[in-house]
Amino acid sequence: MNDILFFPIISTVEDDLGQIEEIETYSDQIFSEKKPIAQTEFFQAGQSGIKPSCLLVVSVFDYSNQEKLMYNDKIYSIYRTYERTDEKVELYCEVRAG
Repeated sequence: MNDILFFPIISTVEDDLGQIEEIETYSDQIFSEKKPIAQTEFFQAGQSGIKPSCLLVVSVFDYSNQEKLMYNDKIYSIYRTYERTDEKVELYCEVRAG
């Protein structure tokens, strides 16, 4: 695993009006490995309106059900995970507009 991705750390801040805001900082650095996405994954995800962008493999010990990640300066949403038998988790990601 020679690629690096970042999981968000979410902190809350209260502004001058007393409103609470959540701030995401992508600073939780994790080693990963990028894999090609199978054609069947493109087909099945496409039926649900999802456009797969990348498949990243991380250690099961590093993943805690995060919903987003940053990889190569892009923020991705994790739409599906698959836990393998070798203590790795496959994270299927897409870039969401907006």
